[in-house]
Amino acid sequence: MPTEKITNNLKNCPRFPICPINKCPLDHEVELRTELPEEEKCPFIIKKRRKEQKGIRTQAPDSVLKVIPESNVKMLNKGNLKRWHDLHKKDGQRF
Repeated sequence: MPTEKITNNLKNCPRFPICPINKCPLDHEVELRTELPEEEKCPFIIKKRRKEQKGIRTQAPDSVLKVIPESNVKMLNKGNLKRWHDLHKKDGQRF
């Protein structure tokens, strides 16, 4: 997949300009990325926040959920996964 298409999709995230995350649910080629256990994780995919993550908004905006490739949906935390499916049903289309 062309790098430009991947980057354009990543830019849909409001955190994009400052985001240090290697494994992003918006990345069409996320399976090619690696991460170390101590690296920060995307707040939209973390299942349980650690003490130092309190206050981080973990609910992804609809604009982000709409452009997450279907192959990456399994990465989402429970709340965002439900909302992704609700958006999918409501629009009657695949994203």
